[in-house]
Amino acid sequence: MTNPKILLVDDDTQFLEATEYMLKYENYEVITAKNGEEAIKKYKETQPDIVLMDLKMPILNGYEAFFKIKKDHTDAKIVFTSAYAINNQEFKKAQDSGLFGLLTKPFDLNELNKLIKSIK
Repeated sequence: MTNPKILLVDDDTQFLEATEYMLKYENYEVITAKNGEEAIKKYKETQPDIVLMDLKMPILNGYEAFFKIKKDHTDAKIVFTSAYAINNQEFKKAQDSGLFGLLTKPFDLNELNKLIKSIK
């Protein structure tokens, strides 16, 4: 398999840039988006192997973008990234709809690599 293509979605530009750098250093192909709407558009254009998506974002939040992407691409592998503990109905619904995982920020590179390797 070629290097996995990752769509990284976060409205925090510092986090986005730092994580993009870290992923590129690991030889992953990285596409970035700053909100849910952009994420949906870039998903359609690039068909990434995995999506790392923040939950709290302007325009469309992570949940809204998740359900929109999943509607058209049922096999999409989406992982939520969040600095907050999550335990609500929306999260449960996302899990039932095939959420691939959850990474708590700041996440560790080994944890991320393990997750990415599990998609193959």
